[in-house]
Amino acid sequence: MTFQTQIQLESLSEDDLNAVDRLGSRYKKTIGFLTKETLRDYLKQGRVLGARTLSGELIGYLLYADYPDRFRIGQLCVAEEHRGEGIARSLVDRLKEQATTQKLIKLRCRRDFKEASKTWKALGFIPLDEKPGRSAEGHLLTLWCYQLSHDDELGLWTASATDDTLDITIDAHIFYDFDAEVTPSSEISKALLNDFLVDSLNFWITDELFVEIGRQEDDEVRARSLLRAQGMNRIMHDRKLADDFTALLKDILSYDRDSDKSDIHHIAKTAASDVKTFVTKDEKILRRAPEIKSVTDVTVVHPVDLVGSIHEVAERQNYSPSLVSGLSLRWVRMKGEDLAHLDLATFQNSGENNGILTERLRVFLANPVNYNCQTLQSDGVAVALRVLALTEEVDFLEVPFARISNATDTGLFGNFLLADTLAYAVAENCFCTEFLKEGLSVALTPILRRMEFTDSSSRWIKFTLCHCCDRQNAETTISQRAPSLISSLVEIPELEFERMCAPLASNPDLSTFLVPIVPSFAMGLIDQDQAANDLFGGNGTSLLRWENVYYRRKSRHKMLQAPARILWYVSDPRKAIIAVSHLDEVHIGKPKELFSKFRKFGVLEWRDLYKMCGQDLETEIMALKFSRTFLFRHPVSLSDMRNIFTQDGISESLQSPSKIPFNTLAKIYTSGFSTQ
Repeated sequence: MTFQTQIQLESLSEDDLNAVDRLGSRYKKTIGFLTKETLRDYLKQGRVLGARTLSGELIGYLLYADYPDRFRIGQLCVAEEHRGEGIARSLVDRLKEQATTQKLIKLRCRRDFKEASKTWKALGFIPLDEKPGRSAEGHLLTLWCYQLSHDDELGLWTASATDDTLDITIDAHIFYDFDAEVTPSSEISKALLNDFLVDSLNFWITDELFVEIGRQEDDEVRARSLLRAQGMNRIMHDRKLADDFTALLKDILSYDRDSDKSDIHHIAKTAASDVKTFVTKDEKILRRAPEIKSVTDVTVVHPVDLVGSIHEVAERQNYSPSLVSGLSLRWVRMKGEDLAHLDLATFQNSGENNGILTERLRVFLANPVNYNCQTLQSDGVAVALRVLALTEEVDFLEVPFARISNATDTGLFGNFLLADTLAYAVAENCFCTEFLKEGLSVALTPILRRMEFTDSSSRWIKFTLCHCCDRQNAETTISQRAPSLISSLVEIPELEFERMCAPLASNPDLSTFLVPIVPSFAMGLIDQDQAANDLFGGNGTSLLRWENVYYRRKSRHKMLQAPARILWYVSDPRKAIIAVSHLDEVHIGKPKELFSKFRKFGVLEWRDLYKMCGQDLETEIMALKFSRTFLFRHPVSLSDMRNIFTQDGISESLQSPSKIPFNTLAKIYTSGFSTQ
């Protein structure tokens, strides 16, 4: 490889610590500061690539973290006197060469660092997200991503070949129209959202849309657009093929302005995917539709024409995918000054005065000893508010205020708010959770009912008993601590009683199964603690839900019957039972059938099922539908589990589900839910 300065690339070691520190310190204002100990850790792990001159001088380095599915670049630093010589590209290319199972490279960079942003764009990265940084100034950080997997070998991101719905990509104008005020122009685009088309169209976007959103200078508009775009299906495309189509389209369409370039890139990337219909209102593109079709095989169509062509067959469809991705969730404790930055109007109930709502929150904020006021942020945007009462009565968790933003998916985040509050109650050993009605979003009422809260005058109540005992003992516990509430529970059937008081295990006749699960799937489905410790988390959508589905090979299917309980055993490296759930349904079927049926739960990707069935789509697999998942306060380690099994004379089976006796479950509960 020839450069103005000849260089050699290599993986750096601890011996290079001082050289890396000296070079990085020159540019710490733009690349960030890392302590020597942190640098040493990266070097020890072999996660720093270096560029040296032939004389041995270090003139550039790339510091990264690797995960099974992605790389994360922490720092890319090139000495100023050697910039423009291809060193940055060479380091990134070397990182690409190291990919095994990794499909993506990610990094975050301040939006106001214009030169760095130009570099990432030139290297082929796409700006997919942004959020405020942790500094006092709160500078916006852009998430740049590079897709390493150019092909879609398993059809993971496109519609099924037998799916009768029409896959379409939309341009930026239509995307913005969907959220715009009703005007004659936007109404045309909004026609694509008509109810009768819900089951007839699959909407897709290309990653070029994020480039266009990135050019929006209005921070509020850009943030809102990013959040909406992240909730849409995004096509995967062959990058080299897209470049070829771009060259062909330059002979047909203008390539002068940034918007012109984006038009061509949208179409080229569509052509390089399995989606072959591009919807736009841009007349200059529509006029060249025949020529575009001839060189790309992409049909360019106006929304009105598309709506008319599928009107007659729309009712035959009954499937519409719903994808929410890229969720980065965190609870942040509020301070008084935060109120000025909250769009409180989105949290108001109908007819509620903004001033009264502000005053109510200020009362809580003025008493931080008694109340913990929190915002739930998704990618930096507040989607929920919650106030926890810090009372001396430790057995009860009182929530006097809980709101969901009506500018987001109220069902999704409402489920998470309630489930997360119950998980908090279990972790804190609170046997009862109470939501006060006067502080609730109206949208939370049906979710509270579905999650088996009891309507009790001015509040909604749910018990979370972390015991394995008979029903009489459970009722005694409730009557001793909440005598006014026990009457509403005594007539409830056994199964319903146990579920209403989950994670209670009170019915010895209800089967319990130990189900092994790999850590990556556990992090996406049930293990919020592990997901919180991972930079990018698990499957955010799945972790939000009260109900989920886990797929596995068809084994022990005659034994696995619902209703039942599930103990989740996570394999290497955790090797522990981490949680308990209720098994609601067991389904046996072919991968495509089950994936279509349960896709709304957003649990696993198609690639996982395809691998699970050995690439044989006729092989039957299992779908376990479960709910009421609670993490143990203390994971039950493999050694502790073996001791319990030995005491009870149970043989160990960690490769497939096994049945656990009730008395063994009691010992696991004692260990897992211990307060020590």
